[in-house]
Parts: sequence; structure tokens; C-alpha cells
Amino acid sequence: MIYLIKVIYVYREVCCKTLIGKGKLDKHKEISIEVGTNASKTLGCWIINHQCNAYYHNKDIRIKGSYDVELWMAVDDDKKSEVYRTTIDFDEQVNSAFKDLITLDDKLYLKTIITHYPSCVGMTLLDTGLVKVEIESQYVVDAFAEAILVVMCSDKNEPDLTTEEEIVMNVNPNYLINK
Repeated sequence: MIYLIKVIYVYREVCCKTLIGKGKLDKHKEISIEVGTNASKTLGCWIINHQCNAYYHNKDIRIKGSYDVELWMAVDDDKKSEVYRTTIDFDEQVNSAFKDLITLDDKLYLKTIITHYPSCVGMTLLDTGLVKVEIESQYVVDAFAEAILVVMCSDKNEPDLTTEEEIVMNVNPNYLINK
């Protein structure tokens, strides 16, 4: 015996906060830093106090932030060592793509994810006394907005199981007997 069930689908509009765009920024930056001392050798570099914030400007997502670069160098013909500190500011445009959705307003909620914190991948002492530092970092930005989504719904609603029916189905009465 074959039963044919007629299901009627209804389309509904749902307002919700949803992901409407994504962006990614791979940043490789070379900076030259004048240390002001007579450095004879570079010993190390580390980056601390990183902070950033994404914002929306002229239909572009941008990331603005800063970090401190600390250079460890040998001075006075390798007799002493010093640490030179400087702050680097940045403001970069993020490559991004957006879905074409109907939004309720122009307000965007941006979430910045730092997938690779700024780190020094190379450091060279130049003959001019400058130190060339190579810094890499990577960011992902998700853009959320309140949008209207069209959802297909079925009018064939089957009631959920009651708690008593779930207990009867999931309880093994022989649990203690088998132990």
C-alpha cells in the first residue's frame, strides 16, 4: 500500500543578525628603524602590545592598530647589549566580499580574528646604521548585519515526543540485571 502525503511549503521572512561578508588581510611589511646607537650586531626582535580594531569606511573594511617592536642589539663592539623600543601604527584595507542581502539598516557589526599575530621573520643591520625588520601578520574580519532571510517551511508538523515517551524509549529496564 502506498501513501501519498501532500506537503505544502510556505515561505516566511525572518529577520536575524547574519554573516553578510568576510575579509582577509595577509600583511608582510618591511620597515627600517633608525636605532640611534652604534650597533655592531642584531641579537633578536620581539613584538608586544599588539592591538587592532576593524571599522567600515567608504564601503571598505579597514583594520587600524599598533604594536611595539623591541630590537635587541649588541653595541660597543659586542661588549654591551641594548634594547631599542618603538611603536608601529598601521591602517590597512581588508580584501573583502559581501553577500547581496536585504539589510534592515546600514549598521555593520565587525568581528576581527587574528589568525597570525605580528611576528618578526627577518632582521638585518644595514651599513647605514638602520635596522631592516620584516614583520608578518594575518587577520580575518567577519561582517554581520540585521538582514531579512526567506525560509521555506513545511505545514506538516509532527509533534515532538513528550518527556514520558522519551524516557520509555531510552531507559533500559534490564540495566542492573546485566551487571
